[in-house]
Amino acid sequence: MARDTLLTANEVVVQLSHLGAELDGVVSALKEADVDAARKRLAADLAESNAFVNANGAMDLRRHLARIAAAPQEEQAIVAEAAVRYLRQRIASIGLRIEVGRSYGAAVRAEVRALGGADGP
Repeated sequence: MARDTLLTANEVVVQLSHLGAELDGVVSALKEADVDAARKRLAADLAESNAFVNANGAMDLRRHLARIAAAPQEEQAIVAEAAVRYLRQRIASIGLRIEVGRSYGAAVRAEVRALGGADGP
C-alpha cells in the first residue's frame, strides 16, 4: 500500500488483523498442498516402480524405461512440491509483514505517548 501519510494506531490494528486472516488462509492452503504433494509423490514413485518391475532388459535399461513411463506422474509431483515451497515462502513473507506492522504499531504508540496522548491503542 503506497501512502503519503502515516497510518494511525487503529489502521495498524486493522492491517495486522487482515494479515492474520491472510496468514490463516495460506496455512490452510499449505496443508492441502502438502497432502496433495505427498499423494502425487507416492503416485510417481509407484508408477516408476511398477514400470521398472514390468520392464524387460538390462537393469539400466529397465530403470530408464521406468523413469520415462512415470514422467507424467513425476511432473505432477514436482509441480505440487513447488506449490508447497511457494506457500511456505508466502507464509514467511506474511510473517515478516506482521513483524513490521508490530514494530510500526509500537512506534505509533510511543509517538502518541510522547505527544502526551493516552497510553496508546
